[in-house]
Amino acid sequence: MKIEVLPSEISGTVSAPASKSIAQRYVAAALLAAGETTIRHYPNSEDPFHARKLAESLGAIVQLSKNTLTIKGGFPANEIHEIRTPQKNLFAGESGFASRLFVPIAALHNSEKILNGTGTLLNRPFFEFEPYLTPFGVSVSTNEGKLPLTFSGQLTAGKAELSAANSSQFLSGMLMALPRCTGDSEIVVTELNSKPYIDLTLAVMKMFGVAVKEENATYFIKGSQKYKPQDVSVDGDWSGAVPLLIAGALTATEGLLVKNLNTRLPQADQAILDVFDLAKVKYTQNENSVKVFASTIHAFDFDATHCPDLFPCLAVLASFGNGVSTLKGAKRLIVKESNRASAIVEEFAKSGIRVVVRGDDMMIYPGHARPAVWNVHKDHRMVMAGALFGIAGAKTVLQNPEVISKSYPDFFKDIQSIGGKMK
Repeated sequence: MKIEVLPSEISGTVSAPASKSIAQRYVAAALLAAGETTIRHYPNSEDPFHARKLAESLGAIVQLSKNTLTIKGGFPANEIHEIRTPQKNLFAGESGFASRLFVPIAALHNSEKILNGTGTLLNRPFFEFEPYLTPFGVSVSTNEGKLPLTFSGQLTAGKAELSAANSSQFLSGMLMALPRCTGDSEIVVTELNSKPYIDLTLAVMKMFGVAVKEENATYFIKGSQKYKPQDVSVDGDWSGAVPLLIAGALTATEGLLVKNLNTRLPQADQAILDVFDLAKVKYTQNENSVKVFASTIHAFDFDATHCPDLFPCLAVLASFGNGVSTLKGAKRLIVKESNRASAIVEEFAKSGIRVVVRGDDMMIYPGHARPAVWNVHKDHRMVMAGALFGIAGAKTVLQNPEVISKSYPDFFKDIQSIGGKMK
């Protein structure tokens, strides 16, 4: 499969998709809550699909009607009669976050379990589960640091110093699971990257009645807390909105309004507005939307360490700037769906843009975009970046763009609805 994206002028109104990041946290909290939770505006992308399937594998009763998900939970104790015995084999698809979020939760049940996945997830590292889980009573083995992951024993309260330099996803799982243990726990975190994602985890836990005290990168977790069922709605996804907003910043002379965007829960990629301020992009914001206008893009320097998913699309924005821009945090890109650092260098070069990675810095040198055929490296974020080059620069052919379904199945449909040309 391939899609050709052609130069276009974007305008009109579009809604951001529902956040897969929030949705998966809601599912985890609902699994742990004894009773029925309702999750409205549940996204139809692949990662949330596998999150709800993991909840089912761990015994929850899950029903989806249109875009409303109901979950009868109570894991790990049989606190309601309907919850079923957890399965031994767990499958996370290609979802890095769901796999890392649900393992500590699954370990609350004292039985051996095996986590596996498919596609790009099989090449991503899971060796960090051993230092995370071992101090808390769980034995772990991997396939040379990768899936399948086998773990056994029951998660118990404890104290440990843990690194979150490569990913905060392991930490989110621990923070959600440990309040269900008997006894108090303490986690001292070193090199915490992607902190906004931890803030989001804590905010969701608070919505479900569970509290964690944070002080100087130390997390104090009271034991024997109970998650309480909720009726919640999934907020719009700032990550999915980023390519829409950047398309507007590059081509929307009459403006593009992106709805379903609020700041009720912290999302790392809300930082796009900080970048817009640096790049002198014209936009307005209200309680539930952002309107952006075609602007002269000024060179900018931005630290994306805590929001690494922004890199591909920010690099496109920088490619149309009036000077060299620098993005910090490039080391975070090695263990994503692809090695995003090398993927950006390789594919941007095809489009006539020079990108240099030196240590933790990525420098983008603006140039005249030219037609190109992109290999998207099985990475949904690279699909978004390639589409932006086609819209704002020159015809760009995206090979195997269907991987966009991981996070945003309606991406091309939404792009077309606001004037994006493709065939």
